[in-house]
Amino acid sequence: MVALGTATLSANSSCAQVPSSVPIAHAHNDYEHASPLHDALHAGFTSVEADVYLVDDKLLVAHERRHTTADRSLESLYLNPLRQHFSKRTDDSTHKTFWLMIDIKSDAVATHQKLQSVLKKYPDLIATRQVPRPQRLNPQSPPVRVVISGNRAKQQILQSQPRLSGIDGRLSDLQSELSSEAMPWISDNWRSHFRWRGQNEFPEQERRKLHQYVKQAHDKGRLLRFWATPDLPAFWDVLLDAQVDLINADDLLGLQSHLQKRSGRPN
Repeated sequence: MVALGTATLSANSSCAQVPSSVPIAHAHNDYEHASPLHDALHAGFTSVEADVYLVDDKLLVAHERRHTTADRSLESLYLNPLRQHFSKRTDDSTHKTFWLMIDIKSDAVATHQKLQSVLKKYPDLIATRQVPRPQRLNPQSPPVRVVISGNRAKQQILQSQPRLSGIDGRLSDLQSELSSEAMPWISDNWRSHFRWRGQNEFPEQERRKLHQYVKQAHDKGRLLRFWATPDLPAFWDVLLDAQVDLINADDLLGLQSHLQKRSGRPN
């Protein structure tokens, strides 16, 4: 595995500056790869995305409900393999943040309730966001942070004790007063806000808008991500130059190679 690094959030302030010099490689729709999670880990990714449905009291992973099967659960594809992966790590990367984004596709409240009960079974793996927040985070805290996208039961997430997940915000939430612990991410559809698709020059007006979004997210201590983005080196460069934190990709090896080239490391 080639480590591409992580970025972490400070616990001292909801308006903490995000270390944006190290990008987070995010595996979009990770479960669609030949070996979910494992392909992403092998490529050095530190963030993965799983679409989840609540079916017969089980959390099943698939892009569409009709494709769910009992053998592809959140636990079998992600939580158990992540526990095994981190139990074998002995270097300091064990204590860096690994992001598990769960895109809830079924009923928000019922699915979150089930998710909360499942996550409680992994205290060694899932980082707890205490309410109120502690003055400082334990550097030996569990390595995986969960962020909820899709059908987000916001009040239930915020009121959970312990809080085992955060909310994936939208660009409309850039000025939200929620802390960066409660809403660690801002994610949105690139195509809803920008016309550029990676061809020719990035328009200056859109560049300024992108940099403003980054600044607003970072001023609140949040990470920024866009989906519906092309897997193009020129596009990745625009995001990286703007210090967008999470670089969305379906082409895992393509992004891995590009990040290595930018950092000066050999493939």
